[in-house]
Amino acid sequence: MKTSALLKASSVLWMIWGVFHFAIGVAMIYLLSLGNHALSLSFVSSDPLMADLIREYAPVVTATLKQHSWNLGWFGVVTMVGSVYIWKRNATAIFVTALVGGLADLGYFMFVDLANLAPPAGTLMTVISASAIVLSFYAYYSSNRLQNQ
Repeated sequence: MKTSALLKASSVLWMIWGVFHFAIGVAMIYLLSLGNHALSLSFVSSDPLMADLIREYAPVVTATLKQHSWNLGWFGVVTMVGSVYIWKRNATAIFVTALVGGLADLGYFMFVDLANLAPPAGTLMTVISASAIVLSFYAYYSSNRLQNQ
C-alpha cells in the first residue's frame, strides 16, 4: 500500500481518537462539576458499582477524576494536532502522537480493559489507537523514513 494512504488512514484514526477523548474529558469535567458522578463514570467503566464508590469518597475521588478528565482532554488535543501533521507526512508527529495516544491507551488497556471493566467504546478506542500506530509506523519504516516521499 502507498505510504501516503497509510499515513492518511492513520491520521483519520488519530483524529477520531482525539475528538472522542477530548469530548469525553470535557463531558466528564462538566458532569463531575454538576455532581453527576454516576453518568460521568459510565464513560470510563461499565461497572455500575462505581457510582456507589464515588459517593463514599467524593472529595478526593471527584478531584482525581477531574484531573483524569483533564488528561483525557489534552491527550485528545495533542492527537488531533498530531493527526493533521501525520496527514502532511511529518515524521515527528508520527512518534509524538503514538507516544501520547499510545501510552494513554496502554494504561487504559492494562487497568480497565484487562479488568473487564471497559464499555465497548473504550475497547474500540484501544483498537483504533493501536491500528493508527501500526499503520503510521509501517509507513515510516517502509519508506526510507519518509525522506524520499
